[in-house]
Amino acid sequence: MGHYMLRIRSLALVFIVSGMAVPALAQEMRCGNRLISGDQIHPLLKEQILQECGEPTSKDYDRWFYEEQGKILVFNGNDELDHIEDAATPE
Repeated sequence: MGHYMLRIRSLALVFIVSGMAVPALAQEMRCGNRLISGDQIHPLLKEQILQECGEPTSKDYDRWFYEEQGKILVFNGNDELDHIEDAATPE
């Protein structure tokens, strides 16, 4: 039984360590009553984001910053939402 418990602990450790190497889960942002995400089957277009979330605080090419939510929306070359990042907080 001791060998069995050691093996379970070893497997648990492998899962924990390998989980640390996995990229962060998809980011989401709430716009009104809707939750948007960059990993939707049908990516949202810039126009749809504007309708749902309004104008961003600032824009830098394909990166839109929404200060109130603390998020940056990143679009691909087709004006589709690619992913959402947490905005860096000033220290």
